[in-house]
Amino acid sequence: MDILLNIAVALGCIIWGFLIGSIPTGVIVGKVFFGKDPRDYGSHNSGGTNSGRVLGKKVGILVMVLDIAKTVFAFWMAWIFLRFGPVDRSILFDDGVLYNYLVCAAAAFGHCFSPFLKFKGGKAVACFMAIFGGSSWLGFIISLAVFFTIFLVVFKKVMSKASLLSGAVLILISGIFCLLRLIPGADGVLNIFLWDFGLVGGVCFGWEMIAVEVVVYILLVIRHASNIQRIRQGEEKPLEWK
Repeated sequence: MDILLNIAVALGCIIWGFLIGSIPTGVIVGKVFFGKDPRDYGSHNSGGTNSGRVLGKKVGILVMVLDIAKTVFAFWMAWIFLRFGPVDRSILFDDGVLYNYLVCAAAAFGHCFSPFLKFKGGKAVACFMAIFGGSSWLGFIISLAVFFTIFLVVFKKVMSKASLLSGAVLILISGIFCLLRLIPGADGVLNIFLWDFGLVGGVCFGWEMIAVEVVVYILLVIRHASNIQRIRQGEEKPLEWK
């Protein structure tokens, strides 16, 4: 294994993910189409939740979708480069799979600490959802089902509670999929649930996904520190969009 090459590839993936994750979609949409910066209102956050408070439900949903999409885009572009690019995967650690997921972690940090916003940003919820959902179409369905069930039914539209609990639940579910791979012959079945339906050979529910999910979830919890404080004081309110 070429250590210097691996370090270079890992750093390249981290920088790539950070830059794409740093794109401030909420601020761009707000300023370009509405002449407003969501950071000037509400929670002064640039993410989809606050964008919805300031600019309306449709805009909030759009920003969330764009934040998920930018993480998924960064992830799969790295996958394409590592699989079909000039780098020989046989000399990469873990066949390069870990580096794919490092892109997701870097994108989450870029989203939260965007250099375009003086190292401020969102709360990593959309980026976290993109890890499991970006890996497979089944993961995408499960991520949406878990989040919206908890958001709408369990916590009655309290976004912070839903984000924190759904993140923990998705890590647990991801872990179950990872354990299923230990069953002989299970990989062939699980590969069907990937976005490429197992035809090309993507990244399939490994420890790398779990590790990055845990890292991003810790970031998500830290970014929700003020919300957690309000939850403890019984002051956290349901989400209200225009």
